[in-house]
Amino acid sequence: MSIKHYSIIVLILTLVLGSAGLAANAPEPTACGIVTAGDAQKFVGGPLDVKEFAKIPTANGPGTYDSICTYIAKGGNFESSIAASRLLDVTLHFLHSADEMKKIYETSLEQYRQMAKALDAPFKNAMITPIAGFGDQAFVLEAVTDPKTGYKSALIVFYKGKVGGSVGAWKKPDSSLETTKTVLKHILTKLP
Repeated sequence: MSIKHYSIIVLILTLVLGSAGLAANAPEPTACGIVTAGDAQKFVGGPLDVKEFAKIPTANGPGTYDSICTYIAKGGNFESSIAASRLLDVTLHFLHSADEMKKIYETSLEQYRQMAKALDAPFKNAMITPIAGFGDQAFVLEAVTDPKTGYKSALIVFYKGKVGGSVGAWKKPDSSLETTKTVLKHILTKLP
């Protein structure tokens, strides 16, 4: 093999391996990295305050983590966010396998069903409905969260491959379900 051919092969390997190394060193996704402050303002209006838990390690193995990002109307109370006029809340679970994520999704579905039936449920008349087109599987939990106005808030629980979570969003009086669907569509385009 000539030196010219050898040099070309070395150059190609350097470029390929260097690119793989850069991808391996890419930062791991977080909820606030996927739904940025600018995105949140586009979905629910602004200005907003943010509370983030970027990476919370889980018991599902090394490298698995949860990421939580909550945007609320400026000056709102994160502890009683249900009363906020505008909210966007994202919780994401990053696991090693789609099978693990599916099990967590199925457990969540059962827990929400039990909660909805409980006599002391925080919200009355909660409805759980499967929805298609949002990852591998998804369901929506809708409930009246403001008895004075009858406003319904929506929470969509989903999984796509090794990532799953929940999304709730509203910009009262607009439909929480439609706003939440819009946010989830955005999230799904950003997932690994």
